[in-house]
Amino acid sequence: MKPEIRPGTRGDAVILSDIAGAAKDHWGYPQSWLKMWQKELTVTPQYIAQHPVYVAIYDGSIAGFVALTVGGREAEIDHLWVLPEYMGKGIGRHLLQRALRHCASVGVEQLRVVSDPNAKEFYLRLGAVYRGQVDSTPAPRTLPVLYFNIAVAGPDEKEET
Repeated sequence: MKPEIRPGTRGDAVILSDIAGAAKDHWGYPQSWLKMWQKELTVTPQYIAQHPVYVAIYDGSIAGFVALTVGGREAEIDHLWVLPEYMGKGIGRHLLQRALRHCASVGVEQLRVVSDPNAKEFYLRLGAVYRGQVDSTPAPRTLPVLYFNIAVAGPDEKEET
């Protein structure tokens, strides 16, 4: 079953924050780390109003979302999270494809992802190129940095309305 992808609304903020927290928790991080990352995992109504955010509806429920920061010819994925019970159903792939289509439609040439280490292989399978790592918290934790070349990755599905 293919998820329905729709734009996020300000009213989605609480559930999107809950999804981000649940997805991050799924990877087995210590609760002290999750608490430290809580602000980064929180999506506010203001954030949704100021950024492209797309929500995946699967079997009648919000199952995941992607959120971008766009600046000129480069964009970055700020969030791409899928609830653990929906992982492995193609929802993340559909969300990423929607993000790539959005980028192509506004003239973005590269989409940057500073990924959770557990998601690195997901992005590589879908065409990202690994370009190094950045420091994270707690030290000495690092995060992989990946890029999608929009002209290469390009949209592989028609624009959804």
